[in-house]
Amino acid sequence: MTTKIQQRAICPACFAQQAIRKGGALVPHGYTRPQHWHSNVGTCTGAGRQHFGTEAGRDYTSELVARLREGARHADDDAANVIAGTAPVMRRERIKGTRVVTMQVMENPTAHDRKFYAQQLTATAAQMRAQADDLDANVRAWQPVAPITVAAETKQTLLHLRGGYYGGKACASSAMAAHKGWMVNDIAKVTCEKCKARHAAAAAKATTK
Repeated sequence: MTTKIQQRAICPACFAQQAIRKGGALVPHGYTRPQHWHSNVGTCTGAGRQHFGTEAGRDYTSELVARLREGARHADDDAANVIAGTAPVMRRERIKGTRVVTMQVMENPTAHDRKFYAQQLTATAAQMRAQADDLDANVRAWQPVAPITVAAETKQTLLHLRGGYYGGKACASSAMAAHKGWMVNDIAKVTCEKCKARHAAAAAKATTK
């Protein structure tokens, strides 16, 4: 491992400490909510925005608060309309032959289906309001803060296994790697220990059949 000097600051969306570019904008990053009910792999909306220690960063957080509260109102309205039978019931369906999941309209939903989906919408609204309250508290307590400078380790980019051999599955953490070309078909070139372990287990299972 080698080290490099890196500037870091607080993201105005996820409020984790992240690396920033010279102009103060956040680099692409992911996050997990403290309550563990949401995670975002590499696509936080704060990426490219000014960090929270700036007025521009604070203003972006205020925008997010307004969006979240508006989204919560829409979710509650949708839940009421679903129960009333004037709005469709949606469900997650995987596109055949892919790992892509989309929301599709459920045909002929039962009263139970409507109640269950409405409860999901209501829970989503509550989560959005909770996040809006957290962000709003940060905005009200805002003070200008300069970035910090740290010595960060330069880590080797992991190469993940594309797909899986012997019916095995690729490492779950390789989702974003596929978009960046950090996946290979040759197991000998894989550096991700999870991918190698899954491949080995699948190969061992295949040889015992």
